[in-house]
Amino acid sequence: MNQIQNITESQPYLKLLPENEDVFAPDSAFLAKHLLPLVSIDLAAMNPEWRGKIHLINPIEPADCYIGSYTKAFYNQFAAENYFILQLDENNHYQWLGEKRYFILENANHAEICFNQMQPHSDQMHKDYLEVKARFNETGKMTSTDHFINQYAEPNTLLNWIGGEFSVSNYMSPLDQYFDLQIIEERTDHEEVHIYDKQGNRYYFITCASGWQYCTSGADDILMYYQPETKRVLFTFDWT
Repeated sequence: MNQIQNITESQPYLKLLPENEDVFAPDSAFLAKHLLPLVSIDLAAMNPEWRGKIHLINPIEPADCYIGSYTKAFYNQFAAENYFILQLDENNHYQWLGEKRYFILENANHAEICFNQMQPHSDQMHKDYLEVKARFNETGKMTSTDHFINQYAEPNTLLNWIGGEFSVSNYMSPLDQYFDLQIIEERTDHEEVHIYDKQGNRYYFITCASGWQYCTSGADDILMYYQPETKRVLFTFDWT
């Protein structure tokens, strides 16, 4: 797919605000506590050789700093500072590959990981998300709480970019500690980046969206990448 910017209306290859059971595998259902499903995308629209669906999500964490910043003891190759990787199974459901306690709210007995500060933030995010879904089910339009309360004339931006390549930006650090980031083209306006794992397999850019366009909080760009050989999905986050 050639790159499209600033999608404000749903498209035939998109499903907005999918249900948790359509996104998370039964053995990883706990992810619904930590990740809010925003958009499901038909992979064949991205590349005719690909099949299935891929899901853009908005993490509840962090309330501040990067996701994973407070849980370094639970890092592995699939989840560390400002990124994590999910596995797509044969049913187009996500399975968790990291340590469960990578998420702050899986550490209730560890005060040093600021569980008490995180819980109210999580409660508010879930409340707002359910209100957004209720409005969507009623009207067929995705309207954030901010747009709804303040009656903005312009629609929410559902996806900032889809297809093509993403450019050099803040997400590259600390991602470059865990992946091979290669600048592949220099232009006067921006430089594009390819992401490879340590085994040399490439993650292909799929889409990005602003978490705060959907919820009370979220990254300026939630970046989603797909590795077709392994059916793994990389999420990292750009904060400006």
